[in-house]
Formats: sequence, structure tokens, C-alpha cells
Amino acid sequence: MTLLHPSSPVSETRSLDSVPNAPPREEPAGFIIRLAKALHTNGVPAYELEQTINACAETLGMGVQCMSTPTAITLCLFGQDHRPMTFVIRAAPGEVHIDRLRQVTEIAQQVIAGDIDTTEGAKRLKAVQRQPPLYPAWIMVAAYALMSAALGRVFGGGSGEMAVAALAGLCIGLLSMAGQSSPWIRHLLPTLAALMTTQIVWILPRGTGQSVAPYVALIAGLVILLPGLSLTIAMAELATQNLVSGTARLFGAGSVFLQLAFGTAIGVEIAGHRWSSMVTTPPSSLPEWTLWLSVAVGSAALLPLFSARLRELGWFLLAGLLAFAVTRYSQLWASAPVAAFLGAVSIGILANAAGRYLNLPGATLLMPGFIMLVPGSIGYKSMLALLQHDPLSGFEKGFEVVLVGMALIAGLLLASLVRLPKRDDSDLPDAV
Repeated sequence: MTLLHPSSPVSETRSLDSVPNAPPREEPAGFIIRLAKALHTNGVPAYELEQTINACAETLGMGVQCMSTPTAITLCLFGQDHRPMTFVIRAAPGEVHIDRLRQVTEIAQQVIAGDIDTTEGAKRLKAVQRQPPLYPAWIMVAAYALMSAALGRVFGGGSGEMAVAALAGLCIGLLSMAGQSSPWIRHLLPTLAALMTTQIVWILPRGTGQSVAPYVALIAGLVILLPGLSLTIAMAELATQNLVSGTARLFGAGSVFLQLAFGTAIGVEIAGHRWSSMVTTPPSSLPEWTLWLSVAVGSAALLPLFSARLRELGWFLLAGLLAFAVTRYSQLWASAPVAAFLGAVSIGILANAAGRYLNLPGATLLMPGFIMLVPGSIGYKSMLALLQHDPLSGFEKGFEVVLVGMALIAGLLLASLVRLPKRDDSDLPDAV
């Protein structure tokens, strides 16, 4: 249950319009490379990007060989003169931006269908990438706090753990906003956030006189930075034979885990010397309805974090509650990997149905649903155990991460094989 790393700046890469001798965006080759970059920077996995680019190039009468990695896209285009044109596009790892992704996907579909030409498509792509953020900074910071507080309850915490996690999430949100204008903060964000969160978890209960379960509050506060979603996408890319992209993304997620674990270890050492050791107490008991309310609040907080519009709030709530309900009740009789598999199948089928009947982008349901499923918190515990000289527990939890990740991918792939009947064209109203 985690969010992808939220500090990847799209602005680090140079616009192709300012690159000397780059193909004009109105030409088919120029449109294709800009479409590839737009899909990449808005969080599309390698296998989906390559499928879209192949379909678009075929429509425009061009051959293409495409390879996408988290930091670069390599395109080789073959025109009617049979002369290959090879492009290597440097692109920062993209965040999931659901609203822009929906618009870019619609533009690609319209070009593939022949509804618009590349000139109009390039114009619309440029307009999409220049759109201002959907939400102001204060809403983003509040979403960090709400998400951490909600997950504090989901992880079994009580009111004290939720309060500490909310403050930690608020501070991480402010730190993340500061990282947008400071490269050194951005690149060290996981370490700085873990160090800061550790001090909050140790100091706040001492100031308020309230006992908390420190590691529950700590994981809930840091969960928003855990790259569990990146880890799951990496395993999906490996499963679909995108080995270069999957391996690079896997090691990228591992580096974030290491930064978080290192920052936590240093923070615990500092807090132990400065504030003495923290006494671990069991979390306070809260009513069952607060658990479901927390899942709903956490799902709603994902709306600004994934840059989705307010009209998609209902879908976010449905996906989050469904994923949580399936995994929670499945674990009463099945292991964690089996529960994750069933949750992934449920979310995948729901996303396929919404896409087929309502023309809703799959990411609108997959992303909030998978946040409740991906094994980021387990991976963090694994790294933390290794740093605390407990290799047996660390490797055990690391193996559990692999099993849960494989179960998620297997469930998602199985759901994609479920063929839903298409609506008959005779059921559609006549064109006016």
C-alpha cells in the first residue's frame, strides 16, 4: 500500500522544440517522438508506450522500432524512402498524471482513427503539456497529511498514530514542494524525509505525553514516498519481456528503499541519543467504521496526488474500497499473495469493464486500487531489518515482497485476458 516516488521533475528535460534540427512537431516523425515523450512523462509503462507508438506509426505509414526505459526513449523510424531515422530522447522518470494521460491517450486514439491529422494532434499535445497544475500547492500538502493519517489507521494504528503520521505527512508534503525548486532537496528527499519523520515520531509523543506505537506511525508517515507502485510496474515490465526498462525501474525503486532505510536508521540513532529510547506501546482501539472511513479518505486524497479531476472522485473511492475489501476478507482464509492476486483480478476486471462500456481510462481505477495492494511497506520493513542487523527477517520480508508483487502482476494479466462482450452498434443512437 504505497505511492510512487513523487519527486520526479518533468521540467528537468529540455523541450524538443528547442533542440536544433529536431523534426518539426507537425511532421509525422516529429509528432511520434513528441507523443512518445508525452506518454513517458505522464507515467505510462514501457509496454503500453510501445504499443501506442507502434499503432500510431502504422497509421501514419511509417515503420518503427521503439524501446522505452525509465530515463530515455529510443525510436527508429522508417519512412517511405526506407531511410531510417533514429532518435534518443532523454526523459526524466514520469509521474502518474491521470488527467494529462487521459488527454494524451485521446489524442493518440484520434490520430490512429484518422479523426485528426498530425498537425492538429501536435498542437493539442503542446496545449496539454502546457496546462497548469490542477490543484494548488496547499491542497497537495493537505493530501499528503490526509493520506498518511488514513494509512496510520489502515496499518492498525489508533488516534495517536494517526496524529503523528498526519504531521509527518504534512512535513513531507512541504519538503516535496520545496524540492521542486531545489535539486539537492529533490534528490535527497527520501533520506531527508525519513530523518525528519523519525524525529517527529520520537519528539511529538514526548511533548504531548501520549504513548504511540512508533513504527506504525513511522511507516504510515513515510508510506507516501515508498516506491511500491514503481516496484509493481517494474515487475509488470519484466513479465512482458521489457527487461531493460523493468530492471532499471526495479533498481530505481531499490535505491529509494535504501535511502528511506538509511535515513530512518540515522534518525533512530540520533533520536535514541538525544531523546532516549522510545517505549513501544500497543495502538489504541478504534471502532471498525473508522477503518473504512480511513480507506475512503485515503482514496480521496489520491485524487490530487495523481492529478485527477474532481469528477473522478467516485471512481477513486470505488477502486480503493473494493481493493481493500477483497484483500481484507481474502486474508481471513488465504495468504497475503493470494489475497493480493484476488484484489488485482477484481480491480483489473473493473477497470476493463469501465474502459469498455464507459470509455474510462484504465488508470483511473487501476492506480487508486493498486495503491491499496502494492507491497511498498513490506519492502521498507525488509530494508530496515537488514540495516538493523537482522538479515533473516529482512530476507524473509524481501521474499514476501517478491511473492506479493508477482501475485499482483499475475492477477492483472489474468484480468486483461477476460474478454467482455462489446456493445452492438445497433444499440447506439443514430447520429444526428
